[in-house]
Amino acid sequence: MYRATGTGGEVKVGLGGIDRLVDLLLRERNVKSSDVMQRLGNSKFLLIAFLFCLACSSYGVKKTDYKASASSRPVKGLRLISIIAAGKLGSSPLYRPTGIAIDFQGNIFIADTGNDRVVKCDSEGKFLTEAGGFGSGAGEFNRPTYVATDNGLNVYVVDAQNKRIQRLDRNLNFISTIQIEEDGDLAGLGLPEGIALTPSGEIVVSDTEGDLLIELSSFSEHKTTYGGFGEIEGGLRDPLGVFVNRNGDVYVADSRNDRVAVFDQFGNFLKSLGEEVLSNPGGVTVGQDRFVYVANTGGSSLVVLGPEGNLIAEYGKLEQGIMSLSRPTDLEFGEGGKLFLVDSGNNRVVVFEVVR
Repeated sequence: MYRATGTGGEVKVGLGGIDRLVDLLLRERNVKSSDVMQRLGNSKFLLIAFLFCLACSSYGVKKTDYKASASSRPVKGLRLISIIAAGKLGSSPLYRPTGIAIDFQGNIFIADTGNDRVVKCDSEGKFLTEAGGFGSGAGEFNRPTYVATDNGLNVYVVDAQNKRIQRLDRNLNFISTIQIEEDGDLAGLGLPEGIALTPSGEIVVSDTEGDLLIELSSFSEHKTTYGGFGEIEGGLRDPLGVFVNRNGDVYVADSRNDRVAVFDQFGNFLKSLGEEVLSNPGGVTVGQDRFVYVANTGGSSLVVLGPEGNLIAEYGKLEQGIMSLSRPTDLEFGEGGKLFLVDSGNNRVVVFEVVR
């Protein structure tokens, strides 16, 4: 179904609603529909063509899609709509899960850290399969932390205590191991934590031992590092979750500095977000609205920041009972614009609707 969307609302494009749709689309341009009809000679065909072009140029006519149709209206709050894994999920309940990733089909991948496994669920949170178990062999884990997916067939899992990244297929079958060898610029992986992929296929990993961001080429070879411990603007302390936007800008939860640090695609420091609000953040993602959503681990809350770091909303500090959060660690958007948050201390994943 195709829709025309504007700030005044969303209306299906159909012959019966032409007058209403014209008024809706022209209202903000201070153009009268009667003037348009006069210029087009009252031709319904020309009117429809004009309407289509206007909608495409200023509002967009597109298939309903949660990424394409994300609203830029201000966030008013967050509403909890469901919970994944309140009980057993596969062979056992979740135990201190850390990271989450969602693929292009809406499947959910959870790094179940305490159980040394990775779990796959469908878009509604129904269990599909799992892989792992404690160990250092292929497909085994010793404290899996964060997870990422690409647009192909790969799932990347940070196997922290084994100091490596494991690459799995979409059904969680082992494919290969990525380990960084020592070179002149890097002494291998110290203690890897967060992971994200760039639009061109590079892998960005956070290393809490070196307080670094490490970028690997699409062939999994060491490309560059940035960050590093220190008091400089771009210095990091225990960097955790990583997110890369469509421009290649890298957002990292700079945990011990109580902020989100932002770098450009070349590793140049751009800005710092949330320093007056955040406490040991664990994960970060950016919505289509350009707002920054943070798993605020130390504050046991979900924080929404504006593009420049101003506080928009916070969920979790005042809620009680089943609505309360405990040490959330990561988050990601999924189908329908739903926001999936790993509520680690409560051993579950909480699903929110962003209220506008």
